[in-house]
Amino acid sequence: MGLLSDPSISTQNKLVDNLAKHVRKVCCGLYVLGVVWLGCLALPEFNHGTYLSENALSPGLVYPEIRLDANRLAIQLLEELQRERKEHKSTTPHAWIAAKLNEFGLETHTHNYTLRYPFGGGNEYHGKNIYGILRAPRIASTEGIVFTAPYRAPSSVHPDISPSVPLLLAFADFARRKNYWAKDLIFLITEQEQLGMQAWLEAYHDGDRVLNVSKAYLLPGNLPARAGSLQAALNIEVQDLEVDYVDVKIEGLNGKLPNLDMFNLVQRIMAREGITSGYKQTARKKRRSSPSLFEKNLRQMLAMLATQSSGVPNGNHGLFHRYRIDALTIAAAKRQTHATLKGSAGSAAVPLLKAIEGIARSLNNLLERFHQSFFFYVIVNNDRYISIGDYMPALVALVACAFFKAYLTWSTLDSEVQQAAAATVKTAETQTGSGSGSGVEAETDSDTELEDGLPYGSVLVYLTAVLLIGYLGNVLPLQQYFLEIPMGAAPLTTSVLSFLTLIGLILPFVVVLPAGGLELLHVGFLLIFGCSLIIIGLLNFALGFFVAVITVPVVIALDTSEHNCNGSMRNLTRFITLLLNPMVVVYVIVLAMSFYQYPELKLDKLLLRAATAAMDASAYGLIDNVIYGNWLYFVVSTVFLPLWILCWTLSLSKRRDIADYSDYEEQQPRKPEPQTAKFKTN
Repeated sequence: MGLLSDPSISTQNKLVDNLAKHVRKVCCGLYVLGVVWLGCLALPEFNHGTYLSENALSPGLVYPEIRLDANRLAIQLLEELQRERKEHKSTTPHAWIAAKLNEFGLETHTHNYTLRYPFGGGNEYHGKNIYGILRAPRIASTEGIVFTAPYRAPSSVHPDISPSVPLLLAFADFARRKNYWAKDLIFLITEQEQLGMQAWLEAYHDGDRVLNVSKAYLLPGNLPARAGSLQAALNIEVQDLEVDYVDVKIEGLNGKLPNLDMFNLVQRIMAREGITSGYKQTARKKRRSSPSLFEKNLRQMLAMLATQSSGVPNGNHGLFHRYRIDALTIAAAKRQTHATLKGSAGSAAVPLLKAIEGIARSLNNLLERFHQSFFFYVIVNNDRYISIGDYMPALVALVACAFFKAYLTWSTLDSEVQQAAAATVKTAETQTGSGSGSGVEAETDSDTELEDGLPYGSVLVYLTAVLLIGYLGNVLPLQQYFLEIPMGAAPLTTSVLSFLTLIGLILPFVVVLPAGGLELLHVGFLLIFGCSLIIIGLLNFALGFFVAVITVPVVIALDTSEHNCNGSMRNLTRFITLLLNPMVVVYVIVLAMSFYQYPELKLDKLLLRAATAAMDASAYGLIDNVIYGNWLYFVVSTVFLPLWILCWTLSLSKRRDIADYSDYEEQQPRKPEPQTAKFKTN
């Protein structure tokens, strides 16, 4: 009967034992499956063609009404603006812009904001935005659409996009002559790139909220007037009225995207006007051999994922997504030759103006916010996309390695701890020279201790300490004591992160977990690792997938059991774990980008430039976090750094010496031996 009730011979335990022997093979299979799955999505058979899901967007595809007079006005305004720019080398000609908006009959207002830079002792920077509102003549101000253009002073290091403002003003003059607008139209010219856009959005949505001035870094101020609830936004960046091609930018803050219908709408209207446009569109180059369709799609897909992973918006449109406003940027590149799209220099801006008109009329006809099409997708071609239901299984397959290994580690945890306890008992017997009776008693005591439970308390305390290190990386650089240090943002942020990384590096040598602690910590690490990547992947698939591709092989190679110890494999795992330190990974990425952009530099200068750029990247990440809400720095310091410390602890596999347990057992009071009856024999 004892054999029938013995759980060690059950079918479930046999299956677990067999899977535990081949856990690395199964995890490697899942890893390859996830990578191959995403790669196959670049094939046309596994992606989908784009289409318009919202029928209300059709009016913009009809015959446009803009004529040559709008083009002449744009050219005239551009000439006037060029004269103003000569007098405003490093500032914005606010008076001229406001005068033109007033001249066109718009409700014109000025928005002032202040930035309190937190580092280097604290400095204040002031900015000003100009916007005009065209009230809807057919309905009350309940909804609105934003058309925005950033103004760059002549002293800016970025490409000149000054024609964006005259183009926006020319369309505003056209729009105020029409009476079919059912939504308020807002024409906004921002200063200081994304900073002005963020301040305007905060003032528009949270302007009435009382701010703690002592703790706020961006003081958005108040708007003199507002329109209705913002439904969509279009950001315009034009290098010249003679357009070569249009790059449609869609990546927003933290990897968010506009509704796919809006991208498809812009593509169709641009094609109608004969303008070459697309996602990450570049100038046409003559090549001797063209890549295959699969290679083109794969490059496009990886390029989009790489841009999304940083969480940094590639235009002013990206800040609208935070407020659930669909927006994108049309970036028109300057034509290198003097030939125009329509063959006449006097109508160079007409196709782009007609495209803006078509987009505006389609958005004006929306009865509700975008919701028919996808918000989570990957563009593989201008007319092909991958939905979230197709690419998410790739991340699930990668993360499944962690959960699968966690289950098997937990299932075999008792047997591993029993083996360690048996080794402890055997060593104790050898050192004390006790008889068989005491040996049985010691074994019984060890079983009783095992039944009492694993060292959950010690592991929980260790996990709390590691998570606290990550939390300090997020809050220490912003403490008043550190902000008062006369040090730049880059050195200060890098110093704090380096100090916390050093603590995590030496923590496993100082704190050694008791018997069974490493195995239990291994299970906890795998569960935290898997859950973190799933959550990050749902919010930003690109970031979660790239992190999984880099780190899952190390997670598969981790092994805390003593009986499966392979010296060379364990040393290799420790070395790779060191290289996967978040700061090292950032430096390697920046080094690769520096080598790609500056191939002519020598190795020593390239390494120094990469180090400086990596320090700046950490500072910019923190600044973007506190001003714009970019959570990449938060994820790196609060999630990835603690996970790396746990991975480093497991790769070292530091255990307490068995002699420590023997000494501990000798110090414990022994139980009195039971008295046995003695009988006399004749």
